[in-house]
Amino acid sequence: MRDVKSLLAEKFKNKDFERQYHRTSAFFRLADEVLMLRKRRGITQKELAEKVGTTQAVVSRLENASVKASLETIVKLAEALDAVVDVRLIPLEQVRKEPDDLTPSNIQKQQDALKGIVYFHGDQVKKETSKWIEPEELSNLLSISTKPSVGRISRSQKAREYA
Repeated sequence: MRDVKSLLAEKFKNKDFERQYHRTSAFFRLADEVLMLRKRRGITQKELAEKVGTTQAVVSRLENASVKASLETIVKLAEALDAVVDVRLIPLEQVRKEPDDLTPSNIQKQQDALKGIVYFHGDQVKKETSKWIEPEELSNLLSISTKPSVGRISRSQKAREYA
C-alpha cells in the first residue's frame, strides 16, 4: 500500500488533476478553519448563522465544504467570529517545489530577486525584525493570548464528533 504523498505525486503528473485538487483543497481548508474557530469561540452553528444573517444549514454546508462561499460571505463569517480573512495567491511552482530546491544557492537567488521589494505578510517575519523587540518585551507579547491552542483534527475525527 502506498502512502498519500507518493499517490499524490503520481496523480499530480496529470495537470488537470493537480488544478482540481488545489481548487477544492482551498474550500476544505476554509471549512476546517471556520469549524475550528467556531469551536474555539464556543458558539453553535445556529448562533454563528444569526450573527452572519443566514441559516444554520448554510453554516453546516460551509463547514462541510459542500457549498462554495463567496468572498463576501467569508468576510461576514470572519467578522462574526472576530477574525480577519487572509487571502494569498501562491504560485504553483512554489507549491510544487521539491525539498532539494532549497539549496543555499537557490535560496540566495530567491532573496536576490526580492531585493528592494517591500511587502507584508503576517506569516513571514524577516530576521532583521528580531532586533526591534527586546527579550523582555517578547515574553510579554507571548503571554498576551490566554486562549488554548487547538490542534488540527482529521475529517474522520470531525465526522465522529457530529455523529
